[in-house]
Amino acid sequence: MLWIWLGREFQQQRGEMLVTRELMSLEKQENEHESQTEPQDVVAAEIVADHLNKVELLEICGNDSSVAESAWVSTLTELTEEKLSRIPGFVGDLWRLGHTSCFESVFLKFRVKVDAATKLQLLRHRHFSFNSQSYRYKESREDFYYVPTDEAWTEEWQELLKSATESCYKLYHRFIKDGEERGIPRSRLKESARYFLPMSIQYEMIISMNLLAFLKFLELRDAPESQVEIRGVAAEMKRLVIEHPDSPLKHTMEAFETKRGNIGN
Repeated sequence: MLWIWLGREFQQQRGEMLVTRELMSLEKQENEHESQTEPQDVVAAEIVADHLNKVELLEICGNDSSVAESAWVSTLTELTEEKLSRIPGFVGDLWRLGHTSCFESVFLKFRVKVDAATKLQLLRHRHFSFNSQSYRYKESREDFYYVPTDEAWTEEWQELLKSATESCYKLYHRFIKDGEERGIPRSRLKESARYFLPMSIQYEMIISMNLLAFLKFLELRDAPESQVEIRGVAAEMKRLVIEHPDSPLKHTMEAFETKRGNIGN
């Protein structure tokens, strides 16, 4: 049985090597052909060199005082100096004791550019609101894609991913151009061409959420067990909120980190 298993493993590895060689041979032939012919406008899009996911904080509506005011709704008539001085400790107590509904009164908005796999994970957070770039209604003009940089990816594998993704984008644009020449409606071509695109392509999205949903997101995604890519997005979102020049959520974020054990006891 061991010899049979080893034989199967050898055949599988040999098959994978043959497929890899065949792909490299086809790519070499394609490059030689392109170098011998006049440039064509098959690929109208620009290949964007920066292959990283990105996060931008657009807006924070509300602050620590908004959280406290929501909690004081039954007793508050005005924010006196005495009330204002209590906000840092009060916000911390609310989070520590699990009185979380008042954190829903603050809202955040981000712009992100993420790979397709990370986008799918973000969409799992159903309390978020999303507006995403559409490859169905508009043909890509800037061919964004993501290349991982962690220890799993050697330089060789990174280059292979770049080559494979750019080949997919070329087929994507060629399909649309060919279909137009055959008289196929452009609307159908754009939505059909998406089947050529791999998980490494990136989408630009606007994401908004209330503060409670954001903190719950951080608990799940800014964690060692999360996938590297979405953990990086979550960590950058948190950093942007903490380092906001006006520090609108300073005490909330301190309470969040303290309860998680990142600072203090």
